[in-house]
Amino acid sequence: MADPVISFVIERTGDLLIQKIVFLKGVRRQVERLKDDLVRMRCFLKDADQRQDEEATIRNWVSEIRAAAYDAEDIIEIFASKVELFTKDKGLVTKLTYYPLKIVNRYKMGKEIESLQMRLNDMEKSRDKYGIKNLGVGTITHGEELQRVRRLVEDKDIVGFEEKTISLVAELLKEDKNRRVVSIVGMGGAGKTTLAKKVYNHAEVRTRFDCRAWVCVSSSYNHKETLRTIIKQLNPITNELLDMLEKMQEQDLEERLRQDLQDKRYLVVLDDVWKEVAWDCLAGAFPDVNASSRLLLTSRNREVAVHADALSKPEELKTLGEKDSWQLFLRKALVHGDNAGCPRDLEKVGREIVRRCAGLPLAITVVGGLLLGKKELKSEWEKVLNNFSTHLSRGQSGVSAILELSYADLPANLKFCFLYLGLFPEDSVISVRKLIHLWVAEGIMQKGDAENLEEAAAYDDVERLCSRNMVQVAEMTVDKRIKSCRVHDLLRELAVRKAKDENFFQIHDTRDDQISAKSRYLAVHSLPLDKNYFRSSTPSLRSLLFFNIRENISLSFKSFRKLRILDLENVKMGYNLPKEIGEVRLLRYLNLRGTYIRRLPLSVGCLRNLQTLDIRTISVDPVKLSNFIWKLESLRHLYAYNMECDVPLKIEGLRNLQTLSRISYHDIMQNNMITLTSLQKPMILVDDKSDIDKLCMHLSEVGSLKTLRLYYSPLPQSLGGLSKLHHVTELRLSGLFLRKLPPDFPPNLSRLSLKFTGLRDDPMPVLEKLGQLSILKIKDDVYGGLYGEPQQVMIISRHGFHQLKFLELSRLFHVHEIKVEEGALPQLQCLRIRGCFYLKKLPEELKDISTLDTLELVDMREDFISGLDADLVSSVPNLRIFDLPKERMQ
Repeated sequence: MADPVISFVIERTGDLLIQKIVFLKGVRRQVERLKDDLVRMRCFLKDADQRQDEEATIRNWVSEIRAAAYDAEDIIEIFASKVELFTKDKGLVTKLTYYPLKIVNRYKMGKEIESLQMRLNDMEKSRDKYGIKNLGVGTITHGEELQRVRRLVEDKDIVGFEEKTISLVAELLKEDKNRRVVSIVGMGGAGKTTLAKKVYNHAEVRTRFDCRAWVCVSSSYNHKETLRTIIKQLNPITNELLDMLEKMQEQDLEERLRQDLQDKRYLVVLDDVWKEVAWDCLAGAFPDVNASSRLLLTSRNREVAVHADALSKPEELKTLGEKDSWQLFLRKALVHGDNAGCPRDLEKVGREIVRRCAGLPLAITVVGGLLLGKKELKSEWEKVLNNFSTHLSRGQSGVSAILELSYADLPANLKFCFLYLGLFPEDSVISVRKLIHLWVAEGIMQKGDAENLEEAAAYDDVERLCSRNMVQVAEMTVDKRIKSCRVHDLLRELAVRKAKDENFFQIHDTRDDQISAKSRYLAVHSLPLDKNYFRSSTPSLRSLLFFNIRENISLSFKSFRKLRILDLENVKMGYNLPKEIGEVRLLRYLNLRGTYIRRLPLSVGCLRNLQTLDIRTISVDPVKLSNFIWKLESLRHLYAYNMECDVPLKIEGLRNLQTLSRISYHDIMQNNMITLTSLQKPMILVDDKSDIDKLCMHLSEVGSLKTLRLYYSPLPQSLGGLSKLHHVTELRLSGLFLRKLPPDFPPNLSRLSLKFTGLRDDPMPVLEKLGQLSILKIKDDVYGGLYGEPQQVMIISRHGFHQLKFLELSRLFHVHEIKVEEGALPQLQCLRIRGCFYLKKLPEELKDISTLDTLELVDMREDFISGLDADLVSSVPNLRIFDLPKERMQ
């Protein structure tokens, strides 16, 4: 992994020379020489990278180069940030103070560069001693020439599980009043979780149980967190509930779960249970009250399954047979899947690759993803087979060899991205938006032209990893973009092992783990026994991320001079962010989501490199801040639930700002919007005094604007001026109590969401005429919600919505009938109906819409489901009937 870190750092050093040249006068030549030394070292990294798996001395040499590259970047950025701060705030510092400080800092930087160059000289001597050869610099390509295959939807490539699905569904539906545990066991990568999901979402299973929940237990079992996860799926999520769960002890949580499940027929999936003790801890919280409740358990260990229920025979997943293995391989390795079979010249080598996978679905899937990114040439496939044999010759098992081979085949930047995912806890569902912000803040994304920002490059890398099956898609948006992802535990083990071998990052996941003072990237999954450890013991840290830490911690920000990433999500740390945060001047990402922070100090304005600031706290009070946001000149994303400033919030001049959530109408109207040249997604809070027409005139000056969200007004609103927003393609209106739709809409609108708008009349006659609308979501008593009875009818007229591809009707409690006239919705691909409890039936005309591929019925009454028209059901290729966990029902 020599190339990804070192090469990117070297390139960033060059970028810094250009960006900070005005601040590096007097030391520029030294910096250029340092960069040249690092570039020269990079010529030897190819040979070192090929040999470091076998030789510890080579691995250590690469680690030393990496440390030197990081130190070079730190030296330049720290010096430039100091000089830049003095230069821009010279009104506060007299010239008599400024120039001596500048000379001292320049002298100090020169000495640090000299010391670093001496280290590099020593490394050159070691390089000669180890016989490391110059194989050239090579190229660092950010974008692979991949065939961009977007088969990333929920996995339909389940092969060989048909009979087991039928058997497991039958076990869950058995007429046995006792609470029983049904288990799936098999080795890692055998498909246990995939099969459990298929069973969990089965239509008969969904309608059988009063409530359902799913929790990943994993090897690092956390009893409190597991209980909280289940409880949150059984209850509507409120701040009061979250606060209460945080304060509860284990016994209280167990009792709360028992109460939630008492007298109900429930199904709870316990995925990936490693040890018997985990079951023993949980068992008492699941009541057995003769209600035919079931627990579905997956485990690698058969003894765990037998221990949980000795009377229930575990369903053992064996490896796939030759036929099923070949079918799965073709679906994953070829662009056209298995529809046209395998090209004749590839079949022999392909079958040999499949044979080496020994029937393990994960191995077949991953090697298929590897081949999918290559040309369908015999020479390419033979090269993969030969490399596979090389890994096997090192004594690795078949699946380990496949995973190692797939990792080795990743381009440099994707190796970095894949290893970075190892920082997240096992079985994590990872937000792609958050991941993108982190990667961009790490500086590993190469910035293209204005149409291809770093964020777009980061998303492409997520997609590439998913295409290679190194990462799994957890959830997708309605327009088929990846919303969240996860990493299979075997692949995560590979990432953690590789990162450890190469000293890339460290994970603190037990109380007595020792944290290295040399750590650059640190993920904290469990606090050290000494909670004050982070006050002074980690001076080299660049990234510090906390996961599932709900205890009080003490941080000394003065010791974090090199920190770029600080993720404190859900951490307890008092109501006020310490003013010392302003000392962390290289900080690019600050996440305070889920904390109790109520005030940001004025010193946050010193964080001129900050790109992402997330202050979506769980405090009921707004986050108070001084008027410093305008100083954060690098800021790209500002997230807040509610923020309050003594004076109108100044944001003008933030040319990098893309996301702004949530800002009040009265604040935004005080700013010159034309200076926000990158703004794409503002969320604006309006009230009865807001002039929407004037606001639209204000926003029409922002050419980059793509999405507009208007939220929460206590009184009925009238919306005017939306037609001025020519650049807006997405509009979300929520809680505005409109009573009637606005007279016009943005002319290029393709996505519209209405929520809590309290319309008196059916909105369809107006909306169906929006010529470019492709996605429409209507939620939460939009129609008749404030004034009507549950006798409302929605009518989509002939030829209405001629471009619409996705329609969601959610929690429309007053709608009892939907009429679709002949010729309406000619392009509709997906219809989702959720929680419309008074809806009697689906319109029969849906079966005449030839483009309709997916029908999702979520949280609908049982008599509605049982009364579905058989012809309609058979006409839709994908029918999905399920309940959403309560925490998702928002």
